[in-house]
Order: sequence, then structure tokens, then C-alpha cells
Amino acid sequence: MAKLSELTTEEFQLLLKDFYAEPIHRTKMTQEEVIDLAKRLNERINVPIIDETGEEKIMVKVILKIDTFLYDNLPNEFYDLIRSTDKGIDEKEAKRLVRRLTKMANDKIDIPYIPELAERFALKFVIGMVVKAARKKFSFAKLRANAKSFEVPESEKEVESMVAGD
Repeated sequence: MAKLSELTTEEFQLLLKDFYAEPIHRTKMTQEEVIDLAKRLNERINVPIIDETGEEKIMVKVILKIDTFLYDNLPNEFYDLIRSTDKGIDEKEAKRLVRRLTKMANDKIDIPYIPELAERFALKFVIGMVVKAARKKFSFAKLRANAKSFEVPESEKEVESMVAGD
């Protein structure tokens, strides 16, 4: 993308269109990413009384809810970083972001159809994966592929550990 001083009228209009997108368009994860992440989240969370197919559908809705939150609270350009291994944020910035975003998400997002502990886990899991994927040398696809080993701490004090290390 061109520098701001070099933006054409059309490029500026596209920037505005992204920023003011209608709610149905306020996501940045692809359908494949949402479904894959929902399956991986479902392996880690159990929704009482619901069969496996129902749980997967619920997890898709949870992922979409969190993705919409991220769309509203991060610049869209941030999502370009989750699919790139040569560009990205450093570990210090990732720790700051994951700490702030998980706290904000917990205050703003309520998912009454899953238990509170599962909701907090889902928020940390998804936000942690997205923020870590935005680091240099990481990608969303590789992190999702290794989601079973992605550590999600119970304590809010240790949430930065999700994005630390190589």
C-alpha cells in the first residue's frame, strides 16, 4: 500500500470502506481459518449437553464473535501480519497486545451459552493465537496446526506467556 500522502482517492475510499464495514463484514479470518480454529478450540472445550456437531457450530460462533472484536480493536493491516513470516511485531509488543486485548475482550464479550471458564479460555486461546501469529517468524497456519500444544494459562497474570519465546 502507498504512503498516506500518495494514496489515490480510490485507495482512500477502500480504507474507509474497511473501517466502516457493516457488522456482517467485520471479520478478517477466512472461512477456512474460522472452521479450522473452531475445530481446534472444540478439542479443548466441552459444552455441556450438546453433541459434537452442535459444539463445533457453537465454536464457529465463538470464533466469529472474537474475530469481530479484533476487527473493531485492531487495524485491519494487523491481519496481514498473521499470514506473513517475514514481517511482524516483536515479542514485547505481542505481550503488551495480548495482555490488553484479553482484558478488553473479557470486559466486552459475553458468551452466555458456554461456561465462564470456557469463555475465558476461548478468548485467550483465539487472541493468543492471532497475536502470536503476528510476530515475525510465525504464521497463523502453523500455529493452528500445533494448537493442541498451545499453552493457555489460567491466570490473567501469565497471559503474556502465550506469545513469548520462539
